[in-house]
Amino acid sequence: MPAVSVSFELDAPPLPPLLESFLDLDQAVLDALPIGVYACDNAGHILRVNREAIRLWGRAPRLLDPTQRFCGAFRLESLDGRPMPPEETPMARAVRNRETFDGAEAVVFNPDGKRWVARLNIAALRDADGAVVGAINCFQDVSREHDMRRALERHQRTFELAMIASRMGTWRYTLADNVCVYDENAQRLYGLTQARFLHDEEGVKDKFHPDDTERMWARVARALDPAGDGRYDVEYRVRQPDGSWRWLSAWGLVEFEGRGAARKPVAIAGASRDLTELKRSEEVQRLLINELNHRVKNTLATVQSITYLTLQGATDVKQAGIALDARILSLARAHDVLTARRWSGADLTEIVARATAPFAAAQITCEGPSLDVSPKLALALTLALHELATNAAKYGALSRPEGRIVVRWAAHEDRLVLTWRETGGPAVVMPARRGFGSTLLKQAVIGGSAHLDFAPDGVHYSLTAPLTGA
Repeated sequence: MPAVSVSFELDAPPLPPLLESFLDLDQAVLDALPIGVYACDNAGHILRVNREAIRLWGRAPRLLDPTQRFCGAFRLESLDGRPMPPEETPMARAVRNRETFDGAEAVVFNPDGKRWVARLNIAALRDADGAVVGAINCFQDVSREHDMRRALERHQRTFELAMIASRMGTWRYTLADNVCVYDENAQRLYGLTQARFLHDEEGVKDKFHPDDTERMWARVARALDPAGDGRYDVEYRVRQPDGSWRWLSAWGLVEFEGRGAARKPVAIAGASRDLTELKRSEEVQRLLINELNHRVKNTLATVQSITYLTLQGATDVKQAGIALDARILSLARAHDVLTARRWSGADLTEIVARATAPFAAAQITCEGPSLDVSPKLALALTLALHELATNAAKYGALSRPEGRIVVRWAAHEDRLVLTWRETGGPAVVMPARRGFGSTLLKQAVIGGSAHLDFAPDGVHYSLTAPLTGA
């Protein structure tokens, strides 16, 4: 599929610098992303779209067309089937109401009738004064995950019914003596050594988690209501002999005596099952989702910071766009390394090699042991080395064939010491102002230190940083 180009009418109003810089990004960079991405201005006109968005929508939108605003999809619905016209889409709400969407889901219909579920991440774009000038939408197809969630809900209900039918872990609670009698399986689940358990204040306090007892008794009271259906259903934690807590699901039916006004509850018969693994899985899933959201937000914050610092002092928008492309691609290369290791860290040798690969390899010598560094340090080093190599190619050692660069690193007491030394290049002149590169190189690591020296015979950069960390 060919890259999408954007053209503007002569009488179109000028675009804000931030949107203009986004439009100057290399289309190949956007097309390389595995998620759909598009941008709108504050009137909802679609300004830029990547290849994955077109593939997911099943059609290419008409850029700057006032009749096709906020979204390029054929039709959108909420998960509960409510149609969403363009003016009510999350993209429109982000532009008009300054709302932010992180993981929202919607049903998308393509022109060929295909139906799929999209997960949306939308953020408004603001100018220097904070005014909303547009928004960017990053989305992907999560139909399979959505179907799996629905299937899991159905299977869970089927499993619960099967447990009731099998009468595993059964019990019977009688109101007359306030005693619950458990079968052997239920005794194991509740951590009991005998069948009879007195539900007095002391016994309940010792056996059931204090955060769950109020909910448990409220469900009991509702089930015992003679005017109700007598169904009892609750989840709670019970103490085990070793002091640990086990999650249980308990459900049952109330036995009533008499009719009409004389109807009264006498007992609850039911069953219980172990929810501990399910709760643990839910907690792990929650932690994984939080970690993923944390990484995505950190990445977006890094890209936003790079964009802001690149454009802050730019006098040539085109050159700023080229620099921004290169920096984002450098960041993407570091993400490739981290993804291959499941974000457990990265080998410093590979980080240095990838960061310097686009430059004159014959003029760069890298010396150091294989060291594992944290994801945060790997990203910081990638950006720092990219800036050093870029400056060396423009003004330093790599601008001359005889120029040389030596990169050395070592570990000392769980801290990384890395140096960059240029020789053989033109005489170094101290820059008149502090730009993006200087700012980044002096603030490259948190919890460490960095020093940048514009020595006459060649730039010298050194840093120390903890090897471990987030």
